[in-house]
Amino acid sequence: MSHRRTPALLLSMLVALGAAACGPAEEASPARWSAPVSAAPTPPPPPRPTPTSTAEVRGQVKAALVDLTDFHPAITDVTSETTEGFKLAHPCRDSLPSDRKRTAYRERQWKGEQVWIRQYVVGYLTVPGRKLTGELRSALAKCRTYQEPDGVTTTTVVRPKAPLVPADADTVSWCERLVNDDTSYLCTVLVSRGSYVLELNAAEAGDLEKSAKLLTRLHRVAVDPFREAT
Repeated sequence: MSHRRTPALLLSMLVALGAAACGPAEEASPARWSAPVSAAPTPPPPPRPTPTSTAEVRGQVKAALVDLTDFHPAITDVTSETTEGFKLAHPCRDSLPSDRKRTAYRERQWKGEQVWIRQYVVGYLTVPGRKLTGELRSALAKCRTYQEPDGVTTTTVVRPKAPLVPADADTVSWCERLVNDDTSYLCTVLVSRGSYVLELNAAEAGDLEKSAKLLTRLHRVAVDPFREAT
């Protein structure tokens, strides 16, 4: 059975990052996802035609991942790469309904002492990626606080001081405060294009502002290769 990657396996690391954080954290408040960071960039070319085979989806998913070895001085190697089918982020829900129809998927994550970043690409034969971001946007509109499957971690949707990434119909971004024995923060963005969805996660030093800035940088680096491949 598939599960969401971040809370299940990485909560212990995020808690450790939270213990090392410095300075006060941003208070939780209702999330907003509409304000753009800057003027809209030149639109990318149209997506590729809808794939017709599982092999085609697998190839595009692999091509959509980017090498982030030099992205941050605290990470030097790919910590892991896997083709396990994790659920896309799904605040306050068991899963995004259309995510059950995933065809192919690939994940890379990098981990340093105080930094964790992850990219996860999912492809679908029968579902447009924009349907997934629409379902996520609907979930976030009603989601405030929820309990993780471990039964001891409470997650609250929060917003940083500045928007994370430029907003458009294919992009949804937000941060979360995870409270267990300690408090840590995780920021996430989902980007859809054609038959594919990219999920990016970032956490740094258990701090909301640092995690938000890290995700913004990660999005700038990873989104163009994703769009070129899909």
